[in-house]
Amino acid sequence: MDVLLIHPPFLEGYSKARIDLPPLGIGYLATVLRQDGHRVRIADLNMDSRGLLDRADEFDLVGISGDTPRHGLSLKLAARIKEQGVPVVMGGPHVSFRVEENLRHGPVDYVVRGEGERSFQALVRDLQEGGDGLGVPGISCRNGGEVVHNPETSFLDINDIPLPSRDLLPMSSYRVYVGNRLGTTVIGSRGCPFNCSFCSSSELFGLKWRPREPEAVVDEVEFLHRHYGFRAVLFMDDNFTLDPDRTIRICELMAKRDLDVLWWCFSRMTTVTQREDMVQSMAEAGARQVFMGVESPHREVLEHYGKKATSDDAEKAVRILRKYGLRIYGSLIIGDPQEDRAMIRETIRYAKALKPDLAQFAILTPYPGTRLYDEMQPRLLDRDWSYYDGLHSVISYDYLSPDEVEAFLKKAYLSFYLRPKQLYVWGRQMARFLGYLARR
Repeated sequence: MDVLLIHPPFLEGYSKARIDLPPLGIGYLATVLRQDGHRVRIADLNMDSRGLLDRADEFDLVGISGDTPRHGLSLKLAARIKEQGVPVVMGGPHVSFRVEENLRHGPVDYVVRGEGERSFQALVRDLQEGGDGLGVPGISCRNGGEVVHNPETSFLDINDIPLPSRDLLPMSSYRVYVGNRLGTTVIGSRGCPFNCSFCSSSELFGLKWRPREPEAVVDEVEFLHRHYGFRAVLFMDDNFTLDPDRTIRICELMAKRDLDVLWWCFSRMTTVTQREDMVQSMAEAGARQVFMGVESPHREVLEHYGKKATSDDAEKAVRILRKYGLRIYGSLIIGDPQEDRAMIRETIRYAKALKPDLAQFAILTPYPGTRLYDEMQPRLLDRDWSYYDGLHSVISYDYLSPDEVEAFLKKAYLSFYLRPKQLYVWGRQMARFLGYLARR
């Protein structure tokens, strides 16, 4: 079969921020389909591939993968494809948890629920053989006027999943940096045992953490370095450092192979505080920045999120990371229903006192598939999914109006980044970066 896989464009705010990352999710899907002999094209609509949309009738099947804030865009793309008479498959975190509304009322023929490689591969095999998708595990579809949910599929052994088809993507066009080095993304594990109330990862990929073998991770890093010339990597899995001994092994392999690669990863605060030897190994192996979900200084808010960490953990983790020269990217959330003005102001002050190199602020958002979404049903103010982006208030609060919370978000960014010291640091970094570009 000829299959087109579509990655919807980023929303305007993210496009302006130039967040250019290759869509590895559909890259993995492309690989398993190609293994079965199917011809696959990828249209990353953040890049120059929109012309494929007008030629959708050249394909036997079109798959669209999207998240909650881009779901409206995904549906418009699906309608455009359906007008050309081509069946549409949709997957991703949003439709996995909102199957009924999309199959009953949307221009979607099939939904791949959760982890997609095995289910999508099986669906395409079934359709090629003249089937209708009924009975394919992990797939939901229509049968007459009824929506049918086929049985769940088991989670994959992540070490059996082949590398994503980066050759189908415009790899030279993506722009993301670690320090002053152009980098790209790698996924080293799936699943999350922590199940924070605002995150759907545990539901989507399972509570069991499934890591790839250290050798396989470093093989991929080496391939990207040797084949594409990337000298920086961003590990995008939620829990890259969850097993400190595995992390140390990855560091040892990178050093043994003499890979001059800088890298960036996500880590829990408590993992950092419990294993300082891991942080030292990371720094020696090229790690330059760690992203941590700090979220809030307030105990009651952290308990509501199910974070299983404290503000003391955050402060200790920052000290350890800074000791070994690693930059800190801290994530904080405002707009918990129980927060008042004083609490949000304290969160902003706390972010500045913690002194991460970068801070990301977001408004608490109840995404489908999370415990928070179920809890917030009586408070939901809007079901326009484009507002579910962490920048807009979509719930009611006990002490604040939605407009006040959005104003606090702007204040948080301005207060953190417009400090004289922060501007000085950013100025020095920008000067070094521009100097690097001038020497190229």
